[in-house]
Formats: sequence, structure tokens, C-alpha cells
Amino acid sequence: MKKQVIKFKLSGEYALFKKPFANNQPQSFVIPPKTAILGMIGAIMGWKKEEYIAKLSFAKFSYAVRLVTAKIKKDLIGINLMQGKNAKFTFNENPLKNPPERGQRSPTRFEFLKDMEWEIFLIIESDDISEELIERLKDEKFVFNPNLGLQSLFANIEYQKSFKVELAIDIGDNLYTSFEKNFIKFKIRKPVTFYNELIPISFEEDRSLPKTKEIISFVGDYEIEITNKDELKGKLYQDENNKLYQFI
Repeated sequence: MKKQVIKFKLSGEYALFKKPFANNQPQSFVIPPKTAILGMIGAIMGWKKEEYIAKLSFAKFSYAVRLVTAKIKKDLIGINLMQGKNAKFTFNENPLKNPPERGQRSPTRFEFLKDMEWEIFLIIESDDISEELIERLKDEKFVFNPNLGLQSLFANIEYQKSFKVELAIDIGDNLYTSFEKNFIKFKIRKPVTFYNELIPISFEEDRSLPKTKEIISFVGDYEIEITNKDELKGKLYQDENNKLYQFI
């Protein structure tokens, strides 16, 4: 059975998809997590923060992503945040107007990705949501401004097309998207930079207990040889040009 895919280009001057374990010096994933993509869909559609999962649960849509940026550039920017880790503020203290010594501001270095671009692919089970999203992407009619991890980092979203994919029976080596490390086994045919990251793919309704998967993302042109093709029959999708996609 063929599935409809929505494809759009996502880009921006700066991005920070914060790694939850990097608190002292916030660092960014190189691809937007599925959790961030749901937030973008919600912003485009005008859903409130508490409505996202109720309207479109993580089980009701799949996404794939291709890292288009040929070279990853990062800017480390110091932001003066108030430091409160050494002790708790008392009830009578005002850490903003009259901070004690332990609350004085000091620079925290944020790692921002610079001049990034991705291709995003979506399979959405709800036809109504899918059709409305396509129309809003075509018309660039967004209810709220989508961002790249932080509210001030505005996202450029350019609708490209919708197309059909089907489950792949004959598996080649032309894997087009980022993919799950423990799902696809491969050999690299030429030296290339790649990132291996533990990407959030879902969380609970209260935004706790994120579920993650270890995802491989290649930078620039790459050639790989898939070594477990027999195991992947009927588990990857392919388009009319036989490009392979893993939807997560």
C-alpha cells in the first residue's frame, strides 16, 4: 500500500535543538528531533502547547529527515544567565533586583548551529490534518511562527511537494535519509563526516520520559553499502526513483 509523503525544506540562520543532558553548556542535535517537528506542526496549525499530542500523537505520524547542509558550522555564544546552582534562594530574596553573591549572572556558553538546512518528510495518518497542513505550507499561512528549538530562532519553511512511497522489496544502497543505527547495518564507501546521536522521538503527555533512538546523519555527499538488506525487505520505503527512506 502506498503512503502519501509531505516534503518541505526547513532552514534557518541559527538553530538549537537542545540536548537534554547538556545543561551547563547547551548543545544542539544536528537534525531536528521528532518531538521538535511535532511542535512545528502545532505552530503551523495553531494548536496550543497542551493540544499537540491529543490532536496528533507520535504514533499517528512518522518522519524522516535528510541533512542537506554540506558542512556543519557552530557558534558558541555566551549568554549572561543567573547562576542559582550553589544554593536555593530564600523566600525574602529577590534574585532579579537584588541578587545575593550566589545568584550573580555569569556567561553560559550556548552552542548554536549556523546556516542549517534539512529536508523533512512526513507521513500523517489523518487525512484531514494532512490536507490542511499541505494547504498551509503551500500558502505559507502559519498561525504561529515555527522555530528551530528556541522561540527567537525563526524557521524558514518551504513546501516542496507531496508524493507517494511504498514498502521496498528490492533493497539497494541509495539510502536518502538519516537512519536508526541499530536498524540498518552499513559500510562507508568513502571518507565522510557523520553524526551518531540519541534523538528524542516521543514523550509522555506531560512531556516527561522521552523515548530516544540512536540516529546516524551524514554530512554532505556520501556513499554507503547496506549489509543487512535481507532483514530490511518491507521495512524501508522507496519513491518512484528508488530512493530509500526510513520513517521513524
